Amino acid sequence: MGPGIVIPLVVLPAIAIGVLVWYRRTLAALHDDDPPPAVSGIRLTAETLHRLQAPAWRVVYETTGHFGDVDHVVIGPSGVIAITTAVSDRPDRSTLLAAMGEPQLIAQAAIARGDVDDLARRNGARCDGWARVYWGAPDPARPAADVVVTGSLLVEGQRLEEWVLSTAAGPPRLTPRAVELVWRGIVTGIGRPDPASSG
Repeated sequence: MGPGIVIPLVVLPAIAIGVLVWYRRTLAALHDDDPPPAVSGIRLTAETLHRLQAPAWRVVYETTGHFGDVDHVVIGPSGVIAITTAVSDRPDRSTLLAAMGEPQLIAQAAIARGDVDDLARRNGARCDGWARVYWGAPDPARPAADVVVTGSLLVEGQRLEEWVLSTAAGPPRLTPRAVELVWRGIVTGIGRPDPASSG
């Protein structure tokens, strides 16, 4: 046997042993008691909203930092909806009313959607809905959304798409053209490029 054959016969087993040692150390570093990575409720909401059909529905995704706790804005035939996401079980309306009272809950909703409303009004619309989407344990005994007070809703994340589509059951508040204008106005209002100019 020449050196051209002996070298691979020695080097290949050494590499294989090195890879096996690395693999075992990597497995040993993984602990069963490590907590699973945190699930992003905002991403779950975004993935659900991506299923809405455009152009009937338009969404401004992941707006946290521009509108306080509002992380998405949905614009469609039923109007403009500000959305805040939570990874927890949906609370009961009665619990919130007992803890805060109706006037404070109305004020909280108005403040939460205020900046969205300012941008929507520049294009002839209003944001009169603040939906808090909860990605906790589903509760099929409750409706997909509960109205807490005027302009404030609690929505089950697993039925978010169903609820959004149900809001368009009555006469449309926004025409398809108005949906596009409001969507573009909010997108550009938070400093993003005009979606109509991308091509």
